Amino acid sequence: MGNLEQEEMEKVQKKKKKSHRLYAFVVLVLGVAIIALGIVLLFYVQKIEISGNEYCSDQEIVDSVQNDQYSINALYIVGKYALGKGEVLPCFESMKVGLKAPWIVNVKVEEKPIVGYVRNGDNYDYFDKEGLVVLESSALIEGLPRIDGIEVKDIKLYQQLKSDDTRIFEEILETSKEVTKYELPTDKIVCKDDNIYLYIGKVCVNLGKSVSSEQIAQIKPILEKLGDQEGTLHLENYSEVSGTITFDIGEIPQEN
Repeated sequence: MGNLEQEEMEKVQKKKKKSHRLYAFVVLVLGVAIIALGIVLLFYVQKIEISGNEYCSDQEIVDSVQNDQYSINALYIVGKYALGKGEVLPCFESMKVGLKAPWIVNVKVEEKPIVGYVRNGDNYDYFDKEGLVVLESSALIEGLPRIDGIEVKDIKLYQQLKSDDTRIFEEILETSKEVTKYELPTDKIVCKDDNIYLYIGKVCVNLGKSVSSEQIAQIKPILEKLGDQEGTLHLENYSEVSGTITFDIGEIPQEN
């Protein structure tokens, strides 16, 4: 009888241990579930604050940040950008993503500077210094040079501008970049007879077939001296070796 009673007691103790383990497991699962639910609810994205953008719309940035089904969670969004897995639009130089609050995602962007534009039907296609189209719009942005006199094919957003005449097109891109660098208020950049011309108010600047930073650097101080005079400024023969600069007073030439 003593042995039977002992066996019964051992069975009861084993059952209690199993029930305690099961209870602990259930409590653990419930605890994890509660924590997970708390994280889901606490970090559920209620707002995305965006700063630094001028031409890229807030909605386009929001759509790129929340581009998958898990991006309703702020921690997930911050995590994927921290790991370099988040989408960064091609028009950005940089993009930083963080939390302002558990439910508020903060996005700071730095856009690529626009250096010029081309007409594309009723729209304007704006490009950066590398010739990447960063914005398509029906609205004209004042203060940027228009590119004329060269055919650009298959213009698409976030793709490089392309032209059959690669050499002259590269010269035009270089001109656009330098014009922006020296803050010249250029109306348009025109390619005519393989030469590059800048139209700045009443002055047409002939840069010749090859454009350099040294040429562009001369324009602003010369324009200040010319005042309201109208004519053509010849810089096509200017270089560090030859400082030849002439100005022909008269009506400026127009592209065909």
